[in-house]
Amino acid sequence: MKKHILVVDDDIILGEMISRCLTANGYTVTTTNSGEEAFSFFTIHHFDLVLCDIHMDGRDGFAVLAACKGIHPGTKVILCSGDVVYKTISMAFKCGADSFLAKPFLPSELLHQVGRCLGQERQELPGQLPLQAHAAQVVGTV
Repeated sequence: MKKHILVVDDDIILGEMISRCLTANGYTVTTTNSGEEAFSFFTIHHFDLVLCDIHMDGRDGFAVLAACKGIHPGTKVILCSGDVVYKTISMAFKCGADSFLAKPFLPSELLHQVGRCLGQERQELPGQLPLQAHAAQVVGTV
């Protein structure tokens, strides 16, 4: 059975790129660009993993993490942010995150962290552009 992942990121293009990467690697993915919508998903869906940006308007990644773990304690949560100072990373783990991804990240880093959290380790692939770079290329070609 495919693992179901919820991607929560207010950057719509990045969220779509993450979704495409995960889908291409065999995961079922639901994407939202707000913490509020993520909250509504928790009451009707069970996810194996939630990948969530920390800094969003409205309910941020810490609120999404708390809600997810409160409703589905077994769900793994990876928080991500471009704010990679010790305080942010430390707070993510203190609040119960299972992992942290620093933006920008490579597709191989994403797949490695997702696989590790789900007990499905993947081989890292060298020489890939960060997902934000892919997103910029997509935007540049539209």
